[in-house]
Amino acid sequence: MDRIRGKLRDNKGFELVEMIMVMALLALFGVTIFTLIISGAQTQDRVMAEKEAQTNARIAASYINVRLRQSDSAGKVSVEPIELTGENALLIRERAEDWEYDTWIFVYDGVLMECLVDPGEPPDDLFSFDIVEIGALDIEYDGDGSAVNYTIYYESGGTTRSLESTVCLRSY
Repeated sequence: MDRIRGKLRDNKGFELVEMIMVMALLALFGVTIFTLIISGAQTQDRVMAEKEAQTNARIAASYINVRLRQSDSAGKVSVEPIELTGENALLIRERAEDWEYDTWIFVYDGVLMECLVDPGEPPDDLFSFDIVEIGALDIEYDGDGSAVNYTIYYESGGTTRSLESTVCLRSY
């Protein structure tokens, strides 16, 4: 009987070691799962941010294309530099019944904006409407003025990418 009791006492030490090993393995498994979940969430956030930047660039391109096509008539569309940013902007001269106004489309502080002003007035960011966030916009006439070329710059995955487009003017 003493021999059996001695073995039982000896086994209690092994049970403790086994329990500590199981707890260590469970902790290691838990840390691994937690790390995988955090890594997956960060990857998803990065992919979603890249997708949003690409979508915003496409929205900006679509907006500019539509505005150019809506306003394509003689003397209505021009590309002009503005003091506010020092960059070129799209200027559309419009007339609604008895009222004339200018529509400026430009990028200010990373946002594509539209500003309606009296004819000949410069755009003002305080009275402008936000269209969509993008990085920058380069806009110019092509060599003979028959088309408007523009490039939209945006950040995607820590890299500056660009979306280029050309809109041929029928009114040329």
